Amino acid sequence: MAKKEGVKIPGATIVRLFKSAGAQRVSGDVPEAVNKIVMAIAKAAVASAKTAGRKTVSAEDLKLVVVS
Repeated sequence: MAKKEGVKIPGATIVRLFKSAGAQRVSGDVPEAVNKIVMAIAKAAVASAKTAGRKTVSAEDLKLVVVS
């Protein structure tokens, strides 16, 4: 699969997520912050899979990144 740069979760989706989690209001800078955090997690999960000698990122890679 081709490497994509600049893939972002739409801001409205992030706002809906936070509101469904119970937030009454969501600051305008939250979507950009969430996108930066998600990208950092994704890059770390890819690195974890590569370190393990795999091309496929698994849920276990995500757990290792988020929990550690």
